[in-house]
Amino acid sequence: MNDLLEFSVSTWAGWLLVFTRLAGAMMVLPVFSSKIIPVRIKAGFAALIALCVAPIVTAAHAQVGSGDMATLLSSPIIAAFSICGELALGWVLGATAGMLMWVAHLGGQLLSQDSGLAFSDVVDPVTGQSTTALTTLLMVFAALVFLALEGHRLVILSLCGSFEMVPPGMMGNIFTGGLTAESATVLTGELGGQLWKLGLQIALPASIALLATTIGLGMLARAVPEMNVFVVGFSIRTGVGMLVLFMTLPFIAEIYRFVIELGVQGSELILRGIGGV
Repeated sequence: MNDLLEFSVSTWAGWLLVFTRLAGAMMVLPVFSSKIIPVRIKAGFAALIALCVAPIVTAAHAQVGSGDMATLLSSPIIAAFSICGELALGWVLGATAGMLMWVAHLGGQLLSQDSGLAFSDVVDPVTGQSTTALTTLLMVFAALVFLALEGHRLVILSLCGSFEMVPPGMMGNIFTGGLTAESATVLTGELGGQLWKLGLQIALPASIALLATTIGLGMLARAVPEMNVFVVGFSIRTGVGMLVLFMTLPFIAEIYRFVIELGVQGSELILRGIGGV
């Protein structure tokens, strides 16, 4: 009976740490972080996954001779450090996988500025924030591509696999030689550069078409001074921008697919750096 009680306490301690990491990821993951989904459903989903994963993680933790999982929560200081570390790691992994929405947001903002729709603010159903109509369109399209490519399954599998590379409560490796500040800075810089590059690639075809349209309107204004180009030009630029955008949707979907793969690979690199694998 005592062995069963000790196993139960250890398992629930592992469940708490697993749940904390998953909850941190749910804050910023694509689709899962949507304001449309109630917080109770997000917490319940994370708790259900943690309930399935915690016994396996606890058993593996004991087999490698790392001691009882309950000892990680034996004192308030250790417990606070472990929980905060798991929450931070989950947020970082979720943010890495959530690059998809940031790329879509950046591309939408750039395209809105070029097409003259930067002032058409609407409420984004994904983030709950005020943004342009084109940005909302690209972000909703990104969410659909994410689900169509089973990105939600890849993310969940990646999060569950993270406990093998970085066991719960082992975030101290960040400060003891695991992921150094230099390697973290390099990785963050590379991912940030990729975000800007991919966001520009989304808006580039329409931006080039709009530039050519502006040049054509300028030539038309010189040839026909009586025509009010400013009134006609706005409708033409908007129409050209939307037409080119819809023509390049397959190209944008391919960029989204690459971003999803990049997010999974980035999460693995972060876990390898922290775990020293």
